[in-house]
Amino acid sequence: MKKPLILIFGSNDNGRLMLRRNYSDSVTGAGGIPLAVPFGIDEDGLKQLADTADGFLFAGGVDIDPSYYGETVLNDTVEIDPIRDSHEAIAVSLALASGKPVLGICRGIQSVNVFSGGSLYQDIPSQINTAIKHRQTESAEIGTHKVTTEPDSLIRSIAGESTFTNSFHHQGVKVPSPLFRVTARAEDGMIEAMEGTGDQYVLLVQWHPEFTSGTNEVSRGIFASFVDACKRLHV
Repeated sequence: MKKPLILIFGSNDNGRLMLRRNYSDSVTGAGGIPLAVPFGIDEDGLKQLADTADGFLFAGGVDIDPSYYGETVLNDTVEIDPIRDSHEAIAVSLALASGKPVLGICRGIQSVNVFSGGSLYQDIPSQINTAIKHRQTESAEIGTHKVTTEPDSLIRSIAGESTFTNSFHHQGVKVPSPLFRVTARAEDGMIEAMEGTGDQYVLLVQWHPEFTSGTNEVSRGIFASFVDACKRLHV
């Protein structure tokens, strides 16, 4: 069977495309071919890539400009990258229109949500009274808080009723896009996973399975599920 080609959307690091190897290794380990998408490609070029690809992975990174969901910057914790925002606004639209599988991780859940009509908490410590450290200080290989999944969801089929996740974010989904349903939450109510409501495979998680896909069954299952969905395009 042909290995699926997965487009990965990474960070703009002072003019350089930055993507942790964990992402590409996780895709490769699940049987896919990762391709990091550079910045500077126009909409026609992105559409050509989207037509060629079998799936889309939106990776972690800095914050999304709150003007995309009708707000001004809350405080100086909000770190914006206009180049990445404009790039992903187009890419998310193309990915969702393609009908092909989509996986969003950390910023990825936020990006896909915002660019399809949802909004975010700009700074969880300033806006929510919670004892949970959503930006943990422990190693990325350690799950530090509990996430509970919803019945009859993809994430429950992968993770069971609950799992402990690693957590490195100060923003989170506030109002979900009407295109998705919430399928997992932290104990303080923070949205931790969302999925598509139609036939398209869309799995969006707030944590970082790419760090532990080689050692953790749930993390490995997330990538296996995604890449398997991409493989089915060729069946």
